Amino acid sequence: MPGQNRRVMRFVKIAALALAASLSACAGSGGVGSSEGVSGDEHGGKIPYQEGAVSSAMSAAQAHCAKFGKKAQVTQMNPSADGGQIGFLCS
Repeated sequence: MPGQNRRVMRFVKIAALALAASLSACAGSGGVGSSEGVSGDEHGGKIPYQEGAVSSAMSAAQAHCAKFGKKAQVTQMNPSADGGQIGFLCS
């Protein structure tokens, strides 16, 4: 079990880094993707985490922040068996 937990944590760390890097690369004021499923305001928000849909979450966070002339920065990634959440800031 401890080995499996390490693998899960490694995956989460790698996914969070990839998500953060991708959001940084998507800097644009026009907005990308849809902000559907995002809850938040001009300071940031949360997106439901769905396994295999990380790029959709990145696009949604970027589109949400672009409405305020800002860029999204992922601050938290909490996957769980029943969904989880991705947290982000708009800066």
